[in-house]
Amino acid sequence: MKKNKKTVDFDEIMIKPKTLIISGLIFLILLFLLTAYMAYGTTTSVGIRLKGVFSRIIPAPAAIINYRNVILSSEVEKNLASVEQFYASQDFSQTGLRVDFSTPDGQKRLEIKRKGLLQKMIEDQAIKIIAGQKGINITQKQIDQAVAQKLQDLGTIDSVKNDLLHSYGWSIDDFKKQVVLPSMYKDALTSYFNEHNNETAKTQDIVKKAKDELSGGKSFAQVAELYSTGSSKDSGGQLGWVKKNQLMPELQVALFDNTNFKNDSVIESSIGYHIIEIQNQKKDNGEDVLQLRQIFVAKYSFADWLNQEMKKMSVLIPSGEFNWNKDQAVVEFRDKSLTEFEKKSRLETQGDASIIF
Repeated sequence: MKKNKKTVDFDEIMIKPKTLIISGLIFLILLFLLTAYMAYGTTTSVGIRLKGVFSRIIPAPAAIINYRNVILSSEVEKNLASVEQFYASQDFSQTGLRVDFSTPDGQKRLEIKRKGLLQKMIEDQAIKIIAGQKGINITQKQIDQAVAQKLQDLGTIDSVKNDLLHSYGWSIDDFKKQVVLPSMYKDALTSYFNEHNNETAKTQDIVKKAKDELSGGKSFAQVAELYSTGSSKDSGGQLGWVKKNQLMPELQVALFDNTNFKNDSVIESSIGYHIIEIQNQKKDNGEDVLQLRQIFVAKYSFADWLNQEMKKMSVLIPSGEFNWNKDQAVVEFRDKSLTEFEKKSRLETQGDASIIF
């Protein structure tokens, strides 16, 4: 007797299209989340490359300032691409600024550029926010006039357009947004600071007290220890033997170009007030060399004030690559090895020649 085979309805073993679509969507979502985590939640080389791709497609925030002012990752990546183009289009072989970003060390240097760009973009946005709080407004007419003046200073419009396109991949509008406008807001806010800065009088009072102490017979070393804010205060103000090109322009003029210089004179520079004493002088291969000591009283500068204002702001950096140090108002690497690499590389290079930084 034959056993009856159980018949199976074909519909029971088919996967329905709706199920396939849902499964596919779930897979794509999981893949997206995994890729996004690698891009924004890790600091691996793969994650960094993925972040670059993601930021060009998805408007993810690189930083959020005061909860409503957003800097997009795509903006950071666009500026980074401009920096790469600048280095690729210039010949820095004689200056030591040339960087090959394709090497392992070059990739690290590129991350330093990315961090520097993010810092600058946060500062530019902070300056714009503070300017608004102080009632500073820059009109379109002022912007257009500034751009026209910049173009006139740099050359013909066509030559500037070609240079911008060749060096940065920029249009005139890009130049306006990235360079001219931030510069205008910074200049306007600097003027506001200079008008309302009450610290200058306090600094000048300190300098006067130091000068009076010297006139009263107190030793230079004692006065330096009491009033100087420079690192030389611990050595009685000693700077050692210095050549002209080792000093700030204001000090070069006063000490080397002025035959009537008097010891204990007060010299004002861009960073503060210097009471200088020439202890000795000699020739080194025909070049004048002076043995100096100083009492230095630092000015409360715009940079100091801006830093204090930025410390009051809320800055969120969603990336797993960077962290915002609120105490210093700076962007930091989460990866400590990159921090150490950055310190080392800054000692080996002469700076950044691009106009973005």
